[in-house]
Amino acid sequence: MLLMKITVLILFFVAYYFIITNKIDKAAISFIAGALMIGVNSVTKIFPNLTITHAGSFVDFDTIALLLGLMVIIPFMGDAGVFQFLALTVLKISKGNLKILYILTAFTVAISSAFLNNVSTVMVFVPVILAISESLDKDPFPFLMMIVFSANFGGGMTLIGDPPNMIIGFANGFSFVDFILNAMPGVILAMIAVIFLFVRRERGYFHVSKKQNQAPIHPFSVINDKSLAWKSTLTFLGAVVGFILPQSWGIPPSTVAIIAAAIFLFLIKADSETMEKVYSRIDWSTIFFFIGMFALVYALEGTGISNDIASTLSVIIPNDFVLILVVLWLSILMASLLSAVPTVMIMIPIIHGFEKIFGANSFVWWALVMGQSIGGNLTVVGAAANMVVAGMTKKLERGRLEFGRYFKYSLPAVLLSGTIVTAYLVAKYMM
Repeated sequence: MLLMKITVLILFFVAYYFIITNKIDKAAISFIAGALMIGVNSVTKIFPNLTITHAGSFVDFDTIALLLGLMVIIPFMGDAGVFQFLALTVLKISKGNLKILYILTAFTVAISSAFLNNVSTVMVFVPVILAISESLDKDPFPFLMMIVFSANFGGGMTLIGDPPNMIIGFANGFSFVDFILNAMPGVILAMIAVIFLFVRRERGYFHVSKKQNQAPIHPFSVINDKSLAWKSTLTFLGAVVGFILPQSWGIPPSTVAIIAAAIFLFLIKADSETMEKVYSRIDWSTIFFFIGMFALVYALEGTGISNDIASTLSVIIPNDFVLILVVLWLSILMASLLSAVPTVMIMIPIIHGFEKIFGANSFVWWALVMGQSIGGNLTVVGAAANMVVAGMTKKLERGRLEFGRYFKYSLPAVLLSGTIVTAYLVAKYMM
């Protein structure tokens, strides 16, 4: 077993070295490491279920099925102009008041990211904000930072908001409603505090002369396919209703997502050309990344390495309060460096180790959910939304999301939101 532990650790650290340095695509290196792990086990036969024929034992197909179902529907909502409609509706409601636009955009991005793909959300809102900033001769940086934070906060609110939430949810049997009742309130409190901080910090930024007010914009003008907009939106809303169904009904969110995708494909009478679009929009890199990481994490837990880490950390954890602090702030730090998904993959088996020592406590999992969501805001590489926005601003003369300026702006907000969430967790679960 010692030799197997060494092998697992080598593969694990090699994989994370390439993930951090980005010298090899993260999906590729994860898949390579996972495949090698399965190959080594086929010789040593230490883990009976770590084989291709027993993939269901270590690959969380619930997470993958939920992702696939949403990946089928959501891109067509973008094609129909639904996201652009949301962005321009917010702009119209603000009536040229930049502060109102800022706050409305923050909450719209967060809500959209809680139910839709946060990368798609920022890709829609960023061009709108850049156009407005240019017309007003404003530096778009404050708006862009708010969009990034809101997208990541929104992703932490629900089961379907972000892949890390799906992984945590299915690992523990948490329902869509569980996330709304436990994660959403804490994340909303943190988000409100951060928006207040940003607004105070940019007090002079929101002054706009009357001559600079925007002309009225009609949101419905960007809906380029009404039939597709209705079919995709109603199917998606139907899926959300399905996610809220009582657990006693025994219908998991993954099944709801797959059924919703099937109904949608039937409604649009998907032909071979349409299916080619579906295939091209599925994020295969995320799926390959997950499959490889699931294999590595299974081995990490099976060899007892995660228990060893948990036992070592438990020495400095005298009570539940410190346990909350350790899990939350360790998740924040790790997510800022590794990004959210790898952080969650590492932390899940460690928390399972904590449960063996301290007993099962659901608040530990909610600390992980909120920690990875907040930590993703700290650096440019902390979350996919950050990197997408940074890429979209590369050629701008001002407003670029560069590492130093980003970190200086984000650090106070992350410390504040982390403190708010710590207080929320302590108040909700320990008082």
